[in-house]
Amino acid sequence: MTTNRTMNNAVRLLCLAAVLAMIGIAAGVYRADMAGLLIFAAFIVFYVQLPGQLILKICGIRFDQAPGVLAAGFFTGWAFVTLQYFLTELVPVDLILYGTGPACSLIYIVVLLLGRSSAQRLDKTGWMTPSFCVFIAVCLLYSMLLTQYLYLSPQVDHTITMNPDKGFHLGLINSLSHGYPLECPWFAGLFYNYHIFTELLYSVPVRLFGLTADTLLFTCGPYMTVYAFGMSLYALFSEFCRRKERAGLYCLAVILSNIFIARGIDRSIAFLFIFRNENVAGYGISCAMVVIILLHKWYENHKDKGFAFRSFLPLLAVLMLNTGIKGPFGMVMVASMWGTLVLGLILRKASFRTLIPLLVLSAGFYAVYAVILGSKGQSASAGESLIALANILDITFYKGPLIALMKSWGLPSVLRYGVLLGAFALCLLTAFFLPFVIGYIRELFLVLSGRREFDFARVVVYAAVLVGFIAMMILNYHGHSQIYFGFVTVFFAPLIAFWFFEDMEENRGILMKLVRFLFAAALVLSAVGLASFLYSQAGEAIDSADPDAGGNKYKSMSQQEYRAMRWIDENTPRDALLATDRYYSVSPKKFDVTDRWDNRFFLYADYSNRICYLAGAGYNLPARDWQKRLDRIKTNDRFFDAADEERGDLARKLGIDYVVVSKRFTDAGDLSGPDYKLCFSNHDVDVYEITE
Repeated sequence: MTTNRTMNNAVRLLCLAAVLAMIGIAAGVYRADMAGLLIFAAFIVFYVQLPGQLILKICGIRFDQAPGVLAAGFFTGWAFVTLQYFLTELVPVDLILYGTGPACSLIYIVVLLLGRSSAQRLDKTGWMTPSFCVFIAVCLLYSMLLTQYLYLSPQVDHTITMNPDKGFHLGLINSLSHGYPLECPWFAGLFYNYHIFTELLYSVPVRLFGLTADTLLFTCGPYMTVYAFGMSLYALFSEFCRRKERAGLYCLAVILSNIFIARGIDRSIAFLFIFRNENVAGYGISCAMVVIILLHKWYENHKDKGFAFRSFLPLLAVLMLNTGIKGPFGMVMVASMWGTLVLGLILRKASFRTLIPLLVLSAGFYAVYAVILGSKGQSASAGESLIALANILDITFYKGPLIALMKSWGLPSVLRYGVLLGAFALCLLTAFFLPFVIGYIRELFLVLSGRREFDFARVVVYAAVLVGFIAMMILNYHGHSQIYFGFVTVFFAPLIAFWFFEDMEENRGILMKLVRFLFAAALVLSAVGLASFLYSQAGEAIDSADPDAGGNKYKSMSQQEYRAMRWIDENTPRDALLATDRYYSVSPKKFDVTDRWDNRFFLYADYSNRICYLAGAGYNLPARDWQKRLDRIKTNDRFFDAADEERGDLARKLGIDYVVVSKRFTDAGDLSGPDYKLCFSNHDVDVYEITE
């Protein structure tokens, strides 16, 4: 016993040392803004976490372990900040945003001091197991290698490495810090919609404390992602599994399983989207887990008492937040609850009283999705085809060679389709595929036959897995965003697999031995793939740490460009319309007018969130409208042609306020003249104001 305790403590200390080392590398090598990180941490504690826990306490929702109250409190507090943000938009001052969080935190601290027993009870749960510590350390390493360790402070490096999505989300944060509706950086008169609740949270410390958007996304983002995802996943397992002491081990198995690999055994598209921050999938799936946890708590306490609105409020708030972070997650959760109710009514295991809270939840989902995220005139982009299976397979594994092999064998098309579907499911769930499939079928049989109690929240988990998988298969939703439907399947499937293992723990038969062996073997292979990815990513991070090593100039901006962007942000009107030649993701010579993904982002407009003349043509127009995009490109090129004597008249006609020349890519020469006034210049950028 003493030896085990010593080893456990040693693992905890090693993990703590690893976390501190990662923070030290971020500060010492990559020059992360540690002062900004501390301010943001205080904001999360006193504006988000503690107010959220106060709301849970007022609503009578209690947890047995710290991760449950931390995860639920975090997202409840986030929903509370979102409400404050929109209320602040109704008044001319930021008093609500400034004072509500600290006031609630003070009240909660006083309540804790007056009721020390509850605080002591949470402290004695012993949830910080060695396996959970390793899980957190690996998650932080993954996130840092994809974010902070690829980014050097502009004061240190001559280039700043960013992928296009980050540049765009930085612009959203800046814009939201000045109010809602959110101006679209593509077209005047349009608002950006879809998922803005993460940027909204980030925008509050920008608005109140003057933090910069890049500090929040690059320096603070990895820590917030790991905290939210780690606590939510642990809370999910500790709430729903019988062997609560294994929750940390279950979390570690999930990260080692490298779920949802994409075109290679070492690359998880699920983890990439979760830990890279800009697509906010990590916050979305973490919030979905908390929705299930709160649903379980509410239904467990009130299934025989009717609809108790007081304890229902956090569930409603978190579901609405889930929708605002990632719409697909909100859709899956609402649809799953309705499906569970219908099944429960058919089996006579559910009450019609559940209809009222489901109607309220659906109304909350609709209010966010249709009113805030989908109002008239907002920008949106969706695919044309209903069936998206081919696109999903393309980004999950190399289906081409597999199809060629099956054709060479003479397999009929129906059989080939089935093999492709099976290969996709295997790539989707990796190590969990076999125990999940067996556990799902077994549970369905037990519930339908009446041998297992109809647990509403537990059945919602099964329903969410099915709904998410089917939706991902058939929907073409905003580009590649149908992937996010599948994330619900990916991160709820391990819970079903562990339920199966716990149910069959005493079974020593040959079949169960085989299932356990295959699970362990697949887990080892996927863990090797994870290690391979981390190793290769570490090499890229090491290269990025050298300020003189350079990088991909089409996916980075120079220090001089950064200063020009800051000048634009500080010295031009917020509704200024920019013409820019800085195509972010590809060289102008390789600009593909038929592919909106190649040309959706324009550096200066996105980062400062000024409106850009051309970028909207890159993102909002479907491929069939490539001619319109080409016409806009040709028109835009005229602004940078010194020989075009009518460029000034054209700019005024289109409402262009400034022309931004990136001298790293365009040899435009001096454009000064009666129509163009040079108002900023450095080695890499010239900014011209269009005169009246």
